[in-house]
Amino acid sequence: MKRLRLKDKNFRRIIIVIILIILIFVYFELINNTTFYKYILDDINSKYETNYNFNNKVIFNTLNKIVNINSLEHKESKEVFKVEKTIEKKEEVKPKKPIIYIYNTHDTESYSLPFVSDYSVTPDVKLASYILKDYLNDFGIESTVEKKSIKKYLNKYKLDYTGSYAASRAYMKEELKNNNYKILIDLHRDSARHKYTLYEKNNKKYAKIMFVLTTKHKNYKKNESFVTNINKRINKKYKGLSRGILKRDDVIFNQDLSERAILIELGGVDNTLEEINNTLYVLAKVLSEYIKEEL
Repeated sequence: MKRLRLKDKNFRRIIIVIILIILIFVYFELINNTTFYKYILDDINSKYETNYNFNNKVIFNTLNKIVNINSLEHKESKEVFKVEKTIEKKEEVKPKKPIIYIYNTHDTESYSLPFVSDYSVTPDVKLASYILKDYLNDFGIESTVEKKSIKKYLNKYKLDYTGSYAASRAYMKEELKNNNYKILIDLHRDSARHKYTLYEKNNKKYAKIMFVLTTKHKNYKKNESFVTNINKRINKKYKGLSRGILKRDDVIFNQDLSERAILIELGGVDNTLEEINNTLYVLAKVLSEYIKEEL
């Protein structure tokens, strides 16, 4: 019984040794067999459609591709160089300076509320100013809308409503210190009713506008020339959209601060935001044409 167990044990050892010898032999044969090695390379080259030198390649299984080690080492630095080179060549684009200053001496004047009151939108002259600014921008004209509140200025210096022009003048003079504005626009809303401020053309409704010109200062003629030009341009495109030019000799309206300062009465208390919007597009287009042709 013992002899049989010993024989079985020796037999197992012999089998294990033979298997190890065979594995070692196969391993060395595969490594040294150039034909088999070439077959592997051909298979890889066929898969990736390129020739690779296996000595300097790394296989990324997660990316399912073969990447050159040298490429990995220099890839980041090359990309950085390209970015730096691009930045050097890129010309710096300077923003255009605003040439129109839009403000509202009576910044609480509002229009009719249909369709917008449900959205907590107040259709007033301040909103109209920003719409005008957007349209001017579409025509390539940069502008600035005064953000400061007239009421805050009146409260600070204990002035009543008649002091509104003193407030807007202070804000304007502050702006003129830092910017060379070509045109100053004081945007108002008239108190006239709808039948006087509604204009229609091609089934489209507009809010009529009126220009107010002071003759109280000695250089008003230059402002008059500018306002007359704009008024003619508007009526040439939309005859009757402008109600004309109203001259006043009792208030300066801050028009002494520029050769191209205008006060515009845009629509009245009954005009809708849609009507205001349509007119502002026309006004912006006319102003842009004037600027490109005259300035």
